[in-house]
Order: sequence, then structure tokens, then C-alpha cells
Amino acid sequence: MSDENRADHASAPNAPTADAPAGHPPEVVLPPRRRLSPLWALPLVAALIAGWLGWNWWQERGPQIVITFQSGEGLEAGRTKIKHKNVDLGTIETVRLSDDLTQVVATARMDRTAARHLKDGTRFWVVAPRLSLGGVSGLSTVVSGTYVEMEPGGGDDRREFDGLDEPPVIRADVPGRSFTLKAEQLGSLAQGSPVYFRGVQVGEVMGYSLSPQDRTVSVAIFVRQPYEGLVHDGTRFWRSSGIQISAGADGFKFQTESLKSLALGGVVLETPPDPEAGPQAGDWAAFTLYEDQTSAAAARDRLRVRYRLEFPGSVQGLQAGAPVQMRGLTVGHVAAVRLEYDEARQEIHIPVEIDVEPDLVARTYAVNDGQPMDEARARQLIATQIAKGMRGRLASGNLLTGQKLVSFDYEPNPPAIVPGTERSELPTLPSTDLDSILRSAGAVMDSVAGLPLEGLVDDLRHTIQAVGGVAGSPDLARSLAALAKALGSADTLLRQADRQLPDLVKSLRGVATAAQGTLKSADGLLGGGGGTADLSGVLKQLNDAARSFRVLADYLERHPEALLRGKTP
Repeated sequence: MSDENRADHASAPNAPTADAPAGHPPEVVLPPRRRLSPLWALPLVAALIAGWLGWNWWQERGPQIVITFQSGEGLEAGRTKIKHKNVDLGTIETVRLSDDLTQVVATARMDRTAARHLKDGTRFWVVAPRLSLGGVSGLSTVVSGTYVEMEPGGGDDRREFDGLDEPPVIRADVPGRSFTLKAEQLGSLAQGSPVYFRGVQVGEVMGYSLSPQDRTVSVAIFVRQPYEGLVHDGTRFWRSSGIQISAGADGFKFQTESLKSLALGGVVLETPPDPEAGPQAGDWAAFTLYEDQTSAAAARDRLRVRYRLEFPGSVQGLQAGAPVQMRGLTVGHVAAVRLEYDEARQEIHIPVEIDVEPDLVARTYAVNDGQPMDEARARQLIATQIAKGMRGRLASGNLLTGQKLVSFDYEPNPPAIVPGTERSELPTLPSTDLDSILRSAGAVMDSVAGLPLEGLVDDLRHTIQAVGGVAGSPDLARSLAALAKALGSADTLLRQADRQLPDLVKSLRGVATAAQGTLKSADGLLGGGGGTADLSGVLKQLNDAARSFRVLADYLERHPEALLRGKTP
């Protein structure tokens, strides 16, 4: 068969062939099948890649959370980041107001790695520059911009949170313990106030709240590790005002904890030695916050014996907490000072309740007597001292502030009962301090006020006017001029006497010498001729006269003023 015939035969599929038996259908020959082009795989691969990228993006995309803030200051949609330790964990997507326009609702998209840290204890707050008494924070945001800080916490999963108004004082990852302090008032304490132990800062004040039930202030403090072991059941806390000034026998003392405590106040803790300290305190254990160290020391568990005292007169300056002293040493404290009215007697009393602490008095036990001091033995001891003359009175504790204290001392002959103190359990005496002096001074001033001072002042005024009239009169002026003239004449006479006195004295000495020579000649003459007794007497008188002249001359030489004033003794 030629090639044309084969082609014709092939082109006619139903044509029988020579080799095919008669009565059988002819063999069907199909055309060759076309193959799929590789270009059709490109869209499929692109779709698979896009699906994988989408799935991967969906898996990497973190959850969406809602944070509610009181203010939207510093929040910008699409720009404000959410960070933890300066690492980005999410972005604020939208910022809107709540339906009641009281809060700001921010929606944020978090990273997948942050999803397992979104718990009930997670906290958020805005980090921005802040200036407070405790210091300056958030300065880095001046360059980088405001962001939201996230602090992971524990608990169940959560997607809605309330943002903090202020950054927390203590981060959750700082090890330590928290405690609660109960106080009557907050005082100068604030968030961030330091907590000291022997001058070293061991913690901070985290916050405070007011209890509506008992109206007390609860102050939450945090003590860092490893100092939390210092807090035991017997630990005492008191306020540190920053400045402590005390006056004693050695002068004034000035003490301060730190400059920070001056602005924020502070808390001081002190733990007594074992076994008084007790076991370590647990988390959030409650303690009393005392006003000062003295109040904290007075609150320790000691035996206290209470007495009621009544003092004659005023108790101004005496307050609860004032010391009770025995010869200058503290043996207790004043528990209360109040005003009472006795309806039966229709009298007003001011009782003073004191707590005597026998443990403050060191005792010397007798032989085989080591029994502990109890209330009965303490009262017996005080009764014995009262029988020996111990009496109580009010004394001045501080002259500057006027505070009073109760002082006990022994009186040699005390009265049994002072009038007005019949209801006192311990005998008292009137105060002998500055108040008594002031009362005496007041009595003196009352007496002075009763004098006729106005009449005395008028008489004194008239006397001064009369003296002034005499001083200004012409007669007094003339008299003074005459006196000045007389004194001038006396001065001239004295100068002349000073010049003439030597010649006068010299003449008197010459007369005395001549007289003495004459007497000697006469004496010789009489001795040779044996004169009469009358002549001897005359000569003796002449001799006495010459001696007198010589004495006079010597006296005038030493005292020339005698010529004017005469001889003075």
C-alpha cells in the first residue's frame, strides 16, 4: 500500500481494511492529547504563598485589648506604643470617649508574645514626665514620646483593663512583703514615703485608704527583700516627721532622717530582741502606726497599775501621754485627763488617770524572794511609799511649751488630805511651779492696782511743774550768777595765798628763831644771877609761844587753805 492509500485509509476511520475480517467494526484511532502548560502553576503557587502569609500573619497577630483611662493625655491612635522594659508589645489603634463621656477608652493590638501575660493582675499606666516631691520620673519620654507601660501579672486571662492614674511605687517583680499600718490620721505620709530601719531605707509607702467602718486610715507599705525578715509580730511602727528637736541637760539636740522625709514624711520600724519580737509577720499583717517613738515604747506589753488623781487648781498643760516621774525619773504615763460632773454633790471634778509601770523600777529582791511583780504587789509597794510621805503634784515639764507632768516626791510633814482632792486614790499637793509664782505675782499686781496711783501721779506732776518753775525763775538765775562771782573771788584769794604764804612762813620761822635765842640768853642770865620765880614763868611762856609759832608755820606750809577755811580735824 502506497503512502497516499495509507493516508486515505487513515482519513476514513469507518473504512474497512484489508486485514480486518469481514463483519467487524474498524479500529478507532484517536488524535494525540495536548499537555497542560507550566505557566498555569504560577497563579496557584502565588495563591498558596498568599494564603500561607495570611495564615502566618493571622497567627502572629496578637489579641486586641481595651484599656480605660481617666484622661487621654499623651495617647495617639496608631502611634502610642505599649512597652515593657522598653520593648514594644503593642500599639494603640483607636482612642475614643466612653458613652457617658467620663473616661477614655483605648483599643490596642498586642503582639502574640504578650497574649499569655494578659491576666487579671496585669497593670497599665501612661509614662510621661512627672515632677513630684519624691523626685522626677519619665524624662526619657521628652525625646521618645509618651507611651503606655505594661506590667505583667497573674490570674485568669483578661482583655479589658483599667489603667492606673499614677505609676505604681513598687513594681510587681520586686521581691519583698507588704504590710498594713492602722492610724487615726494620715498626717504627712504620701505615696512613696520612705520606710526606715535604723536610718536605712528598707521600703516605701505604696498607698493609703480610709475605712468607712471605723474611720481609720490604712497605710499600705512594702518592705524590700532581704529586709522583710525584720518585721515580726512584736515590731513597732511610728511616724518620722523628718526633724526631731529635744532639749536636755546637755543642750538642744537636732536630728533628721533624710531630706526626703522632710517633704514626704516617713515611717520608722523597730523590732525588739528575741523573744519579745515573736515570729516573723506574714504578708499584709496589720500593725498600729504610732505618732512618735515615745508612744510606741509606751505601748509595749508591760504591767500597768492605774490610779485616779485629783489635783487642786488648774491642770492646764497636762495631756494624755505626759510622763509620771519619781524624783525626775519616769515610772509611768498619764492615761487620760477629763472633766466630770458629780450630780449628787453638784460639783465639777477633773480626774487624772495615770498608769504606773513597775517594770520601769529596778528592784532588789530579799533573800528567797524572786516572785514576779503583779498588780497586788505593786499596789502594796505604792501604799508603803505613801505612808512614808510620798505625794504627787503637778510640775512643769517644759517652760517653753507650758506642758505639765505628774511628779512624786517625799514630803517631811505632808497634810493628810488636801481640800478638794477627797476622791483621789493617791494624795496630792498644790503645784509649786511657775503657776504658783504667777498667781502670787497676780496677787501683788492686784494690790498694786488697788493703790491710788492716779493721785500719786498728779502730785508728782505738780511737783515737777513747781521744780521747773523755780528752775526758770529770774531770782535763781541771779543767785547762780552771784555764786559764780563769789567762787571766782575765792579762787583769786587762794592763788594770792599760794604766792604770799612762803614769805609769811619764812617770817614766822625767823621770829621763832629770834625768840628762842632771846630765851636762851635770858636763861643764861637768870642762871648766873639766880632770877626770881616770876621771871622764870615768863620765860617758860615765851618758850611755849615760840614752839606754837613753829608748829603753826609747819601746819600752814602743809595746809595753806587753812587761812580761809580754818583748821580741819
